Amino acid sequence: MAILGMPSRNKETKEQIVENAVHYKKKNYTNLDAVENLIHYVTRTRKNEDRAGDLIAYGAVGADYFHTVDDMIQQFLYVQNVNGINSRGGRRMYHEVLNLLDWEVERLANSPEWLWNVGMGCSQVYYQMGHQAVFGVHWEPEKRCHIHFAVNSINFIDGRKWHTSMPEIKGREAVFNEILCRCQIMATGAIEPLIFLNESKVSVDA
Repeated sequence: MAILGMPSRNKETKEQIVENAVHYKKKNYTNLDAVENLIHYVTRTRKNEDRAGDLIAYGAVGADYFHTVDDMIQQFLYVQNVNGINSRGGRRMYHEVLNLLDWEVERLANSPEWLWNVGMGCSQVYYQMGHQAVFGVHWEPEKRCHIHFAVNSINFIDGRKWHTSMPEIKGREAVFNEILCRCQIMATGAIEPLIFLNESKVSVDA
C-alpha cells in the first residue's frame, strides 16, 4: 500500500518512519516565498537546479500547467492575495508525499503516463476540497518513486484556511490508494502485488 505524508519509507525501521512523520509535520511553510520555493522544488525547476533528472512528470489542478511553472505560482498567489494572506499570516502551503513501492510502479507498467494519471487523480482530491494542487512525480535511487503534492492552504471557494490532521492524512492515503489501484488495473490488469503472484507461481510450478 502506498503511504502518504512521509518523505521515505524504503529500508527504514518503524522508529525511523515515526520520526520522519513528526519531522514532516513540523514544516509549516509560513515564509513569504513558500509558494514559489515549494512549487519550484516539486517541479524541479529551481534556480541552478541540480536534480532535474529526478523528475518524471508534473501537473496541476486548479492552475495552468500547460504554460510555465511561474504561471502556476502566480495563480496560487492570486488566490492567497485576494484572501488577505499577508495580513492573516500563518501557513501558506501544504506539502504531502505519496511513497510508492517498486511493485506498485511495476503494476503501472513503469509508465510515466500512468504515474502522471495517479498524480492527477490524487490532486483532484485536494481540488474537490477547494484547494489548488501541483504535483511532481520523482524517482531517486534512495527514495524510489514518490509523488509530491504542493497544496495551497487557502480555499479558492470560501477563502478559508485548510487545517489537516493525521487521521485526515490517513483518510486521504486510503483514497489515494484506491486511485492507484484503479490506474494499475487499467494499466496492466493487475490486482495483487507481484510478490503474491510470484509466490503463487512458485508453488504451482513446484
